[in-house]
Amino acid sequence: MVSERDVFRMMEDFGIARSAKVTIRASIHSIGGIEGGADGLIDAMKRYLSDGLLLVPTHTWATVNRDNPIFDVRRTPPCIGSLADAAAFRRDGFRSLHPTHSMTGFGKEAEKYLAGEENAKTPTPVGGALSRLAEENGYVLLVGVGMEQNTFLCAVDEMAESPFPGHLSTRPFDVQIYDHDGRRTLDRGYRPHDNAGGSRGFPKLNRAFRETGATAFGSLGLAQVVCGSCAAMADVMGRVLARADRDPLLSNEEITEDLYLD
Repeated sequence: MVSERDVFRMMEDFGIARSAKVTIRASIHSIGGIEGGADGLIDAMKRYLSDGLLLVPTHTWATVNRDNPIFDVRRTPPCIGSLADAAAFRRDGFRSLHPTHSMTGFGKEAEKYLAGEENAKTPTPVGGALSRLAEENGYVLLVGVGMEQNTFLCAVDEMAESPFPGHLSTRPFDVQIYDHDGRRTLDRGYRPHDNAGGSRGFPKLNRAFRETGATAFGSLGLAQVVCGSCAAMADVMGRVLARADRDPLLSNEEITEDLYLD
């Protein structure tokens, strides 16, 4: 059974400071048993990041869409697993108002960091909560899940102004957003990810991240853990997108060394 001490040891082994900003995607089942389950993992990480910020994605892209363009931060459930389910409605966290890619923040100035997400016109806009992790030496933890669940890379895709079409829909729609007090706003012209979005190609970047030191590896219980430096991953992926002559995420070709090594 994984304990809080084990969570602390994992964070220390990765060299993550207690003042860091960290976003996590996790398969609770893959850990093989953790004290307190999903809430226990949040509690442990929150205590470790006593001077920092924990960001748990609570995405709703599967249910908030053109056919159902309504997001209520108090009621709309996440669609990405038990960790998100546990985080979304906790009283000690603050859930952002992004209609499809909300996150719940725990720790210092969570509300301030997540403010303004209701104005997003895309899933992971430049200057948004995810993209700023690259500027603030943040980390991504993937616990028992693959690189395709690393939503931070969607932010890198938008930051890089990729020349390859197809990652964002060309058919915007208006979204009704209900805030923590039940007040309604309208986000006009929101562009979701296209069904052929690049996230399914993110595992192709594993080798590039590993060989450049952008990611490190550890474990928590039975789960493999990948820890990525947001700044380093943004640099490597940006290099790949800039050098490729065709979409490296959606093509069947390998990402070769010349695309990411100096």
